[in-house]
Amino acid sequence: MTRDFLQETDCFLFDLDGTLVDSAPLHDQAYRHVLETERADLLAGFDYGAVAGLTTQTAFRRIGAAEDEVARLTALKQAHYRALLGGLSEMPGAAALLTALRARGAKVGIVTAASRASALKALDVTGLERHVMTVIAAEDTAAAKPAAAPFLMAAEMLKTDVAHAVAVEDAPSGIIGAGAAGLKTIGVHNEAIRNMVNRYFADLTAFAEALP
Repeated sequence: MTRDFLQETDCFLFDLDGTLVDSAPLHDQAYRHVLETERADLLAGFDYGAVAGLTTQTAFRRIGAAEDEVARLTALKQAHYRALLGGLSEMPGAAALLTALRARGAKVGIVTAASRASALKALDVTGLERHVMTVIAAEDTAAAKPAAAPFLMAAEMLKTDVAHAVAVEDAPSGIIGAGAAGLKTIGVHNEAIRNMVNRYFADLTAFAEALP
């Protein structure tokens, strides 16, 4: 991606967890709490990094939960996560970046694999909701990330041509989905995705500094 592309971009679709909010420790804690109490046999092999960016249901399937217990485990995990959200903070530079984008007249949306309740509470707790024009959450489309559908819905909601939109992600599932939807991608916070995206920034402050 070139500087000229950033000049032409008028819509930024952000992932939430790990991109705008520092939620990984809370998600990890919530998964571990549920596994410890409900499926202790799966706890030893659990690695949150391996399921980051996936819906909670998909994550439990990936971890090894039986299909008939996925819904119950998902509800428990989401409830425990939301109980922890009082300690959530934004990723450094998130508010400043979103403020700068909105000042340029850009549209800002959230495309997340989190449930709507969790996403809205996270945005409220961190104060980032005031910058966001739409939120597409896990339950809003039949197929979540890494499918294209959430990104296409966000672009439609914001009345934006995908050719003029970019997805900002920290995990492979979102990058794959955004690419399938025809968006360019910016990666942050995760060196492992550097070669998957059109442009990579170590953090949101570096991204803000690159804006034209």
